[in-house]
Amino acid sequence: MRNDHAASRIRARCILVGLGLIPANCYWVVAMEEVWMSGDPSTTSLFFNAVFTLLALLLLNAAWRRVSPRTAWSRMELLTIYSMVCVGTGICSRDFIQVALPTWAHVAWHATDANHWAQWILPEAPSALIVTDKEALADFYQGHSTLYLLRHLRPWLQPVCFWAACFTVLQIVMLCLNVIFRRQWTDHEKLSFPIAQLPLEMTAPQRTFWRSRALWLGFGLAAALDLINGLHFWYPVVPGLNVKMRNLQAWLPPGPWQRMDFTPISFFPFVIGIGYLLPVDLSFSCWFFYLFFKAQLVLGAFFGWEGSMGWDTQQGSLPYVNEQGIGAYLALLGFALWAAREHLRAVVRTAFPRRGTRVSEAGSSLPSSDARAYRIALWGLILGLAWLVWFSRWIGMGYGLATAFFVLYFGLALIITKIRAELGPPVHDLHFGGPDRMLVTWIGTESLSRGDLMGLSLFFGFNRAYRGHPMPHQLEGLRMAEVVRADPQRMAWALLLAAPVAAVAACWAMLHWAYAEGMVFTRESYRFGSQAWIRLEGWLRNPWPASSVATAAMGVGAAFASALMALRLRFVGFPFHPIGYAISANWAMNCVWMPLLIAWLAKVLTLRYSGARGYRAAVPLALGVILGEFVVGSLWSLVGLATHRPTYEFWLF
Repeated sequence: MRNDHAASRIRARCILVGLGLIPANCYWVVAMEEVWMSGDPSTTSLFFNAVFTLLALLLLNAAWRRVSPRTAWSRMELLTIYSMVCVGTGICSRDFIQVALPTWAHVAWHATDANHWAQWILPEAPSALIVTDKEALADFYQGHSTLYLLRHLRPWLQPVCFWAACFTVLQIVMLCLNVIFRRQWTDHEKLSFPIAQLPLEMTAPQRTFWRSRALWLGFGLAAALDLINGLHFWYPVVPGLNVKMRNLQAWLPPGPWQRMDFTPISFFPFVIGIGYLLPVDLSFSCWFFYLFFKAQLVLGAFFGWEGSMGWDTQQGSLPYVNEQGIGAYLALLGFALWAAREHLRAVVRTAFPRRGTRVSEAGSSLPSSDARAYRIALWGLILGLAWLVWFSRWIGMGYGLATAFFVLYFGLALIITKIRAELGPPVHDLHFGGPDRMLVTWIGTESLSRGDLMGLSLFFGFNRAYRGHPMPHQLEGLRMAEVVRADPQRMAWALLLAAPVAAVAACWAMLHWAYAEGMVFTRESYRFGSQAWIRLEGWLRNPWPASSVATAAMGVGAAFASALMALRLRFVGFPFHPIGYAISANWAMNCVWMPLLIAWLAKVLTLRYSGARGYRAAVPLALGVILGEFVVGSLWSLVGLATHRPTYEFWLF
């Protein structure tokens, strides 16, 4: 039996395998989400392609251990590879490179005399950050070609290098923030990290997880459902069971009720499984506040408001649902920073003790062994932010706006990471609610220069939404290392090495598939590439004034979330959770509110009639449902990749 050091080490070959699997998964994810329409792994908190990759590595490792036990991967190494794959998936996700890279090409290719982009926009766009070569863009949009021609590679080389550097610095700053806040959230607040539960159980050395009958029952039910539905997709004569979204709007009565707009019901099994693991107050709050926001639209229609949920590139309209959600996120961020204030002071004292004072005497409650890590993290944070502000200034943004933009961006990343670590909701998207939306709401576009507007438009590529954000996966990797009793700093260095590889691999995967199949034929990216420039055209033609009403709506959202937080602290068992209020104002709650309602009801009934013991007995069943759907869904997508045809997609549409 290997000692603890051997079980927790990360060898160089493990890092190489992780780095090699990042491009492979980027290739697979882009094929699934944009080309063959066979899955959307990057739009949920738990990436099913990463879970499937971990399972495949576990099977290979089990076979190899019989041949050479000493060279088999340890649990820590498996979790390291898994975390690196998650980070790579986050960068090539639906809300990162799949928006960003088409944006770099769209403005030059679609500039016409009618839209005046060639006169209004192109002169302001840094030539090093976009592609203007029409010959290279022709094959990019039409496909039936290959990336691997010099005339195609040359125009993309400079933009990819600059943007890959930007994405790498973004990940470095995220990692520094995770290093700084990790002990506050793991040791002091003792957050539970629900999303990390499945990979930890899968790699547990005792293998009790794999011996559970409840696990295999859940696995079999979900696997059978997806197998049958997959066959039905190809052979309609095989009966299927539709668990995906169906819009209720068609059955709603005419009049104000139609203002609810897209209101789907769905029964995604893996979401029900994840929902069962959530606290009952969160799962209840998710579906309750989703209907609460829909009720606002109906009530507004009675008064003649032409309202919407606000998940678009427009400035917003009553009842400003999106703005309410933004305010709630900002309030949660404020609470998180206030709760961590003593920890942050201790971090600074530990990293930079007074001259002549030992770390242990500096008044810090943190281990002195963390001093070097905190020092590196603080310097990395400062230098990374400085580089991003310089990069923004190069684009044309003012220093003040660029600083405000990235402070808000990393603030949102921080609170999304904490929400994931604390409660593990299945989605967190914040569609069209990033710092660009906040800043133009607060100050308008009339007071901004064209360089400012250009920077906000180019940064739209990684701010359209935050479903597949890589920062929470970094923290979960650090936490899993801690659970395995390994040094989290080893995991941090592995994630640091993964950053530039993920940035380049994501660009490569998008370009490979675009030149092969044609960007104009992709599922979503072609549309995503236009949104930033259409919004910019609107800003130039009809500038947005600062909106005091929308700003007030953000204040209402912040105040409401704060009131919910205060009531939860005062009354034990208070059923409404501010996090549920925040994330229910986002588009992705459309997809999961009904499964979360089912999961909430199942958990409430289990706790009432079977108690905590019954709940714990059903946890393997829930994990089995998640794993079964992920495995069969991944296999269907691989069949589609191999046969170059669409296959059954268990999630999303």
